[in-house]
Amino acid sequence: MLNLSVAGMIEKSRISSDGVWLLLVEVAIPDSEEPLRMVRNNEDIVWNGHIWNAFNFVIDEIKEDPQAKNTTVPLQISNVTQIVQAYVEENNGLTGTTVILRVVHSEHLDNVLPEVEEIFTVESTVCDSQWVTFNLGCDLSSQLRFPFRRVLKNFCAWRDNYKGIECGYSGSMPPCDGTLQSCRDRGNSVRYGGEPSIPEGGLYA
Repeated sequence: MLNLSVAGMIEKSRISSDGVWLLLVEVAIPDSEEPLRMVRNNEDIVWNGHIWNAFNFVIDEIKEDPQAKNTTVPLQISNVTQIVQAYVEENNGLTGTTVILRVVHSEHLDNVLPEVEEIFTVESTVCDSQWVTFNLGCDLSSQLRFPFRRVLKNFCAWRDNYKGIECGYSGSMPPCDGTLQSCRDRGNSVRYGGEPSIPEGGLYA
C-alpha cells in the first residue's frame, strides 16, 4: 500500500481535478553533479529547485528474465533528439548508474517530497532510432525509502509549512514552534506532524 501525503490522498480522492500526476525520471551521470532530469509532460516544470525538462518516456511492465532469474523494468526514453544517446555513448551505456523514478502532483509542486519514489540501477542499455531503453534492476526491497519522511518524536514536520495542507490549521494564532503543546493550544493536535509514541533514544529499522 502506498503511503501518500495528505495532499496526495486528497488529490487521489477527487472526482475531478485541474492537476495531473506527473512521472519524473532522474538519471545519474558519472563524474557529474548534474543528473538528467525529465518529466513526462508537454511542458517543463520546476520542482525542488530544479528544472525538469519535458520529455517523452515510457516505463514498461516488470519482466522476469528466466535465464538470469533477474527482474527488470524497461524504461524507454525518446531518442528523437539523440540527447540521451550521447550520454549513453560517452559513459559506457550508463550501466551501473542510478535511475530514480518519482511521482508528484502538478497542483502541489511546492511539496518537496514526492508521492512515490523508487530507485533502480541500470543493468543494460539498448539504443535505436526511436528509443533509448534502460533495463533497470528491480531490487526494491533494499532501496525503497521507508518511512517516506523522517519522523521525529517531539517536532512537527509541518512547522515550516504552517497552515499548509498537511498542517490544516486555519485560525489566527501566530506560527507555532513545532511542539505538540503548541499544536494543542491551537486545537489541532490530531494533525500533529511529530510522533510522540517513538521511544526515547529513537527507533531504527
